[in-house]
Amino acid sequence: MRQRSILVRPGAVGISGLLLPFLLAACSASGTGSADRLGTPSATLPRATATTPAATTPTGSPVPREGAQGLDGNSAVTAYQGWWDVQADVLGRSDSDGLALRQYATGAAFTDTAISLTQLHDAGLVMVGRPRTSPVLKSLDLQANPPTATIDDCLDVSDWHQADATTKEIKDPQQRLSRFPATAVLKKYGNRWLIADFTREVTKTC
Repeated sequence: MRQRSILVRPGAVGISGLLLPFLLAACSASGTGSADRLGTPSATLPRATATTPAATTPTGSPVPREGAQGLDGNSAVTAYQGWWDVQADVLGRSDSDGLALRQYATGAAFTDTAISLTQLHDAGLVMVGRPRTSPVLKSLDLQANPPTATIDDCLDVSDWHQADATTKEIKDPQQRLSRFPATAVLKKYGNRWLIADFTREVTKTC
């Protein structure tokens, strides 16, 4: 079952029921907090890495890998990785206003992460560590208005933990998916690819 970001407000279920969209499949936390956040980049943790873009889409039509279209496809994958990098910075700091997200995301993707940032601030949490990505370009439509790209990923958050913003004590929920399939839809505005939507599979791992 594919699901877009699901947000639970602190006032609705209390801090122990907070959900960070696209990270947690189940959220039954012990202790004081349950929301997820991206950690401050660390030199000791691996950066997000991309796999080689796939040669075909799910329907069998080729995804360009060379020439101008190939460059567009590579740019979309790079933008997706940049989005995770900036989230790691923004959601990893308790003093962040989230404005840097505007350089990489728009629409639902921006809104969902911004709301998650607010939830984390309210809960006194940050994310520590770093997620790992394995993006694969699945489709590219440069004739659309705006041009659109779709990226499939197996997101690994096993080294990405929510923690107390002051003490950095880990406050992960008791149950969560550590690896799950996800899909990002990107739109191109001018020369820039922006993540417009992000969905994840809530019933399986990868």
